[in-house]
Amino acid sequence: MKECAERIVKVGFRRSPRKVVDDVERVTAEMVRKGWELRDTCLEETLGNVHLFFERDIELA
Repeated sequence: MKECAERIVKVGFRRSPRKVVDDVERVTAEMVRKGWELRDTCLEETLGNVHLFFERDIELA
């Protein structure tokens, strides 16, 4: 069975690109350490947020 999670990182026009990338990498690294895999990303049309979609396998007991 698969478990899914979504994390959102604020983008916006006033944030520096370096800060946005650093936040995406920080969130991704944190999730990977917890056993998640990054499966997809989606940037909103308004450029307000980037959505990070994670997935991991879970065992049913």
